[in-house]
Amino acid sequence: MDETSLTGSTGGISPAGRGPGLARRLYREEREAWRGNYRRYFKYAARALGLGFVAGFLYFMVWPAQEKKALDFVVQSLKDIRLEASPFILALTLFYHNARASVIAVAAGAVPFLFLPILDPILNGGVLGLLVSMAKHQRLDVPRLVVTQILPHGIFELTAVLYATTVGLYLSAAMGRKARAGWRKKRARPDAPPPAPPPRFLETYPERTAAALVESPARNVVRSFVLVVLPLLLVAAFIEGFITPLLR
Repeated sequence: MDETSLTGSTGGISPAGRGPGLARRLYREEREAWRGNYRRYFKYAARALGLGFVAGFLYFMVWPAQEKKALDFVVQSLKDIRLEASPFILALTLFYHNARASVIAVAAGAVPFLFLPILDPILNGGVLGLLVSMAKHQRLDVPRLVVTQILPHGIFELTAVLYATTVGLYLSAAMGRKARAGWRKKRARPDAPPPAPPPRFLETYPERTAAALVESPARNVVRSFVLVVLPLLLVAAFIEGFITPLLR
């Protein structure tokens, strides 16, 4: 058996092998983005989620009369979700709803300096605080409610919320840097020499990856949303549609 029969006509790289290679490269870039840019923003998002939960829980425990108004607002925002639908349709609807909310959260990061995506985990934490407060006032088994109705899909959904917030915060910071750079360039003296351009070709993969992480925030955001946020939301939606109702 000759070498050609083993490797095929593509010089050792079969068409079927290109997909996994691309996936590995994209997730390797995602890992570098996490280490270099995302980790600190994820911590801010997690703290915002915890702060929203504590604030919501304490608020509704002290003022239980406000629970109904808040619940009506939440139900109104979820009116497009048909709970009586089949599990598959329910899962797809939940996925669409959560993906749309995550897109909005990430897109809010296009506004520089304000870090608007941080509002998303605060609101989600507040809703969790509302649900736990209502369960307490109705004398329900709160630990069982959390373990059976929130935790199974919430592990994936809340992680997606935090990651989408992380990406949005990163985008807001990157847009802020671009805005500052443009302002400084506008204020620079006309006779000042231009800064030296970065090297056009970088020799090693880590150097190319580091340059891409700095120079292409939009690419990073799209990659992170497709590779991390959407899969987590899809898993969460199917757990909520198929498994969570069985745990009641």
